[in-house]
Amino acid sequence: AVLKAGEEVTGATVHFVGDEIDGGLIIRQKSTCVKEGDTPESLQKRVLDECEHPLLVGVVRDLCADKIKVKDGKLIEF
Repeated sequence: AVLKAGEEVTGATVHFVGDEIDGGLIIRQKSTCVKEGDTPESLQKRVLDECEHPLLVGVVRDLCADKIKVKDGKLIEF
């Protein structure tokens, strides 16, 4: 969809679960550029390797270490 839409940037978002799909409070986001010649497969691999996997590991680590909290509906990072 990113390639078909001609987007120049894509990435991943880690968020809390909410009532709506992808509607929870955003914890962190990371982006990567779409490169000339990208295929859906090459772009997917780069998004996973550069964005999604590092984000998930970092967020889980910081949640377990109590470095991420929500107060009054707002994200607080320590």
